[in-house]
Amino acid sequence: MYDPQLKSIVSDAIITIRQEMTGMAPYMAEAVDQWLNHLSRTPNPEDYYLHPKAFPILLLPWWMEESFQPLPMKEFQSAVAYSSINGYYYTRLIDNIMDGDGRQERPLLPAAHFFLVQSQLAYYPYFPAGHPFWPFFLTTLVRAGETAMRDATTADIDLATFKAVSAQKVCGAKIPLAAIAHRYGRTHLIAPWSAFVDRFGLWHQMTDDLFDWHKDLQSGSPTYILSEGKRQAGESAVAGWMVSEGFDWGCRQLEKWLLELRDIAYQLQSPPLMAYLKLREELFHKQQADARQGLKSLAKLISIIQ
Repeated sequence: MYDPQLKSIVSDAIITIRQEMTGMAPYMAEAVDQWLNHLSRTPNPEDYYLHPKAFPILLLPWWMEESFQPLPMKEFQSAVAYSSINGYYYTRLIDNIMDGDGRQERPLLPAAHFFLVQSQLAYYPYFPAGHPFWPFFLTTLVRAGETAMRDATTADIDLATFKAVSAQKVCGAKIPLAAIAHRYGRTHLIAPWSAFVDRFGLWHQMTDDLFDWHKDLQSGSPTYILSEGKRQAGESAVAGWMVSEGFDWGCRQLEKWLLELRDIAYQLQSPPLMAYLKLREELFHKQQADARQGLKSLAKLISIIQ
């Protein structure tokens, strides 16, 4: 899935982040380094981005460039990846704290200064002040912050709210796409590739919510599918609804969005993107089959309790 050259770019970006932070703030760097390893659950932070279920924030700009020239330019793709990884860490720090699950992130919040500035510095050699890329960068970044605030303060989520808020938390992935488009004079590609990000963000977030529903229910984290369960079965019967019909309801919605995703991806003329969607669909079906086994056990437990 990842081109060997892109894998090398990702690894080099992580090395540069560590070196830059260590040179400027060694105390901060030590704590942040532990956090990066915690996210990836391996000693290699790049594994977090290379995981097949990860949001493809580094793959999309590579595939966009491949759609109009066979060999993406390593120098600019390196800048794009470096910016995107820093931007992701900045966003992840903020989001985890806003979600109320940020015990590890709160002491690291000052590192947000580093990540935010580094995400911008990578583009300075390519886009001077006044370039139309920068308003897009700022607007998208602020939109990500807006949706993080709304998501953290919304207790009841319907479909309209889910599309406008929860699924928009990944809108920062549009920034590297805009960078590629502006760099090579292909700004007409921003809208269709951004439409894919919007729709894939919907599917990606719903997938997480579906398979993490029990954990979210226990922690009191509001999600679209749990809110739907409360509307259909009442707050005290959400677990039973998820077992009896909610899980199937969520799977049907995800299958529908997969069909829409394939239609959007086809218009982008990117065979690697189509192959990626096929892989994600296969992984989804496997995860779905595994989850059903757990639901059978939970259904027995609920019947005993009742």
